[in-house]
Amino acid sequence: MLQPKVTWNLGTVLSIHILRLVVGLLLVQFVMPKLFPGSSFAIEVMDRLVVIALVWLAISKHQGNFRNLGLSREKLGLRLLQGLVGGIGLLFFSLYSERLYSTVLFLTPTQHPLVAMAKSAATWQALLAPLFLAGIAAPVAEEILYRLFTFLPFKERWGLWGGAIISAALFALMHFNAYWLGEMMVVGIGLALLYYFTGSLISAITAHAFINTTKIIMLFIGAPMI
Repeated sequence: MLQPKVTWNLGTVLSIHILRLVVGLLLVQFVMPKLFPGSSFAIEVMDRLVVIALVWLAISKHQGNFRNLGLSREKLGLRLLQGLVGGIGLLFFSLYSERLYSTVLFLTPTQHPLVAMAKSAATWQALLAPLFLAGIAAPVAEEILYRLFTFLPFKERWGLWGGAIISAALFALMHFNAYWLGEMMVVGIGLALLYYFTGSLISAITAHAFINTTKIIMLFIGAPMI
C-alpha cells in the first residue's frame, strides 16, 4: 500500500524534469565528448544515473521514505509475478500498436539509439550493452522518475486517472519520438495503474523491463515486430 500523501509538490516535479534536461544537455555537449567520445552507451548510462540522483536528492530533501513509496522487497515474489503478468499484457499492446501504425497509418518508425544498437549487434556479447540499457537501466530510472516521483503528486491533485494520464504524457513526450507517442502513452498509463494497484514500484519496473528486454531480443533475432 502506497503512502496516502507524498511530501513533495508539483513544483518540485517540474523543477527536477527541467534540471534533468539542463544537466543532460551540459553533459552531452561538454563533458561526455571529452571523457567518452562517440560512446552512446556512456551517454545513456549517465542520463539514467542523473535521473536517479536528482530524484533521490529531491525525495531525501522532502523526507520521503522510499519503502513507503513502493521500493520494498516485501512480497518480492508476488510483485515480480504481478509485474511479469502486467508486462505480458502491455507487450502485446505495444506490438499491436506498432503493426497498426505501419499498416493502417503508414507510419515509419524513427530509429532509436537502442534499436540501432540491437540491430547492429552481431553476437550475444554485443547485445549485452543494449540489453543492460533497455532491460535494467531504463526501467529502473524511468519508473523512479515517471511513476514514483511524477505520478504520485499528480494523482493527489487530479485523481488516479488524471495522474496516470499526465505522467504517461510526460513519459511519452520526453522520449522525443512522435512514432511511439500513442503507444508509450498507453503503456505509461498501464505502468502507473500497475504501480498504484500493487503498491509496489518493483512490479512496474519488472513489467517495463520485460517489455524492453523482449523487444530488444526480437530485434536481435529478426523476429517480426510489425
